[in-house]
Amino acid sequence: MLYPCPDDLVIATKVGGTRDENGGWIWAARPEQLRATVEQDLRTLRRDRIDLVNMRFGVGGPAPEAVPLAAQLGVLTELRDEGKVDLIGLSTVSADVVKNALEITPIAEVQNAYGIANRTDEPILDLCREHDIAYVPYYPLGSAFTGSPQTLAADPAIASVAAKCNVSASQTALAWLLAHHDRMLLIPGTSSVGHLEQNLAVDGIQLDDHNLATLEAVIHLGAPSF
Repeated sequence: MLYPCPDDLVIATKVGGTRDENGGWIWAARPEQLRATVEQDLRTLRRDRIDLVNMRFGVGGPAPEAVPLAAQLGVLTELRDEGKVDLIGLSTVSADVVKNALEITPIAEVQNAYGIANRTDEPILDLCREHDIAYVPYYPLGSAFTGSPQTLAADPAIASVAAKCNVSASQTALAWLLAHHDRMLLIPGTSSVGHLEQNLAVDGIQLDDHNLATLEAVIHLGAPSF
């Protein structure tokens, strides 16, 4: 439970899915479901407003029914107009959906899988740069589909840059991300205070042009489609 929390804490939530009786994620993205989820989150968090709400796509496989994007974003826009939501974001989303969403309502953030070994989302990152949208890469250090921190550490390019900068391979991969967009927001996993301190230290790592060019040699493992 986050309550009570500092006034300057930015809270982000996701809508578009819910848990089934076995704890698995299932689709829940009809307008009334989206509103109900936001209202429930407000009650759970004991807040009058949520700073950022991400509309998540690709939850629990194909949607059981087609719901127009305009209807989904329309209800989030209504909630924003009511003062219950501040910003609207998108998660696990294609470039076409981002383009269509921008024609419906302002989008503050996109959250997709992306990292030094998984660059399939480059076209969406370009869209975010073009429209000054924040980008939040999940699986920034890999996943079951795109390697792991150990895989990154074994890559010669990452290992060489990490050694030159006297940092870890994971820190190098995160610093590479920060160098790719001035509105890049990292969400790496953190399991301890020491791990948190290592992640925070990434902001101080400066990769010069030579290091960035070296990192371009990293093998791209790709990511599963959604």
